[in-house]
Amino acid sequence: MTTRERRGWLIVLSLFVTLFVVFGGGYNTAGVFFAPMRRFFGWSSAQQSSLQTILALTAGVAVPLFGWMLDQVEARFVMTGGVVVAGCSLLLASQANTFSTLVVAYVGLGIAIASATLLPTEIVIANWFDERRGAALGFATAGTSLGGLVMMLIASRAIGAAGWRAGYVVLALPTFFVAAPLVMLLVRTRPPDRASSTSSAKPLAGLEVGPALHSRSFWMLAAAQFLFSLAGAGATVHSIPYLIRQGFHPAYAAEVFSITFGLASAGKLLMGLSADKISGRIALAIALALNAVGQSLLLYAHNRLILIGYVLLFGTMSGAPLALFPMVIADSFGLKNFGTITGLTGICITLGGAIGPILGGVIVDRGLGYSLVFILFSTALVAGSLAALACLPLEPAEPASQYDRMRI
Repeated sequence: MTTRERRGWLIVLSLFVTLFVVFGGGYNTAGVFFAPMRRFFGWSSAQQSSLQTILALTAGVAVPLFGWMLDQVEARFVMTGGVVVAGCSLLLASQANTFSTLVVAYVGLGIAIASATLLPTEIVIANWFDERRGAALGFATAGTSLGGLVMMLIASRAIGAAGWRAGYVVLALPTFFVAAPLVMLLVRTRPPDRASSTSSAKPLAGLEVGPALHSRSFWMLAAAQFLFSLAGAGATVHSIPYLIRQGFHPAYAAEVFSITFGLASAGKLLMGLSADKISGRIALAIALALNAVGQSLLLYAHNRLILIGYVLLFGTMSGAPLALFPMVIADSFGLKNFGTITGLTGICITLGGAIGPILGGVIVDRGLGYSLVFILFSTALVAGSLAALACLPLEPAEPASQYDRMRI
């Protein structure tokens, strides 16, 4: 292993820890706060769900700006700022007595998710890895789901012992004392021998932003991200309340869903390795399709055998697309404007994340039942799988013919 490879894998490890702490703790723990905060404040399902929607909408608005910024500014500065904002936002949430204070806290979490988690991770790994990009992305993004598993259990225990305010505090502490120092010390956007998109020496290959926006791949990828995020964010918020309504104890429901986060880590690594062999596009389509089957099994959760099948299939595939989307972006558009293009498509993934939770809450509040919620989510994932298959790889060509071939 060369010095560059060793440095690259050390950076991957630091990104894994950052996603574990910030994304796992700041985003994937929404389900354990749902019931205790509803009881405390007396809110409806839709109002409680809207906090996660606010987070996702904020990230969606911010992610194009941070995508452009990460093409210009060293990643460790952007990420460290985002990690600190995450910690401050969680502490603010722990002290909230009004909905407006929680809105401010969740806006801060949205900014942190946009600037410090998946977007910079994808950009950094795309620049450091060529041959083993899928494996690196799979390992790093496993931090979101493994972090969700561990941080959800930690928050659940804290909530059970001292209330929901204590849950937010225990999630905030690792951002200041673990993630922020690690990012500042280790993360770098690209190797010293790889020029930035603004450098005249060895410029990065890929499409300009304009031709990318006119391509079929851009819009198919945007659709796949939107549909995946709608179903995934909705499941994050509503799976635990659904299991509780099915008669499971709240602690047991949280443990069941936390296991899916643990399996998701293995799924990301498995599908990342597979993508290095069969291409990111095919691996993404398979992951979304299997994810749909897994979510549909939740409708029969009262059968313990089927519940085990749900945990295994949904758990393994639920997070894999997070490791595969950046591979498809790099394959379809190159690295020249990777950050900007990723940020633009990220609008769709965060828009889906904003709509999914509140859509599920509205459906339940209107008495239509959770069955409709999970049928809708499963259908969205099937459509996302088909959209992924419609993406095209970027082929070497002159700029003009490249533009013509990839137009819709």
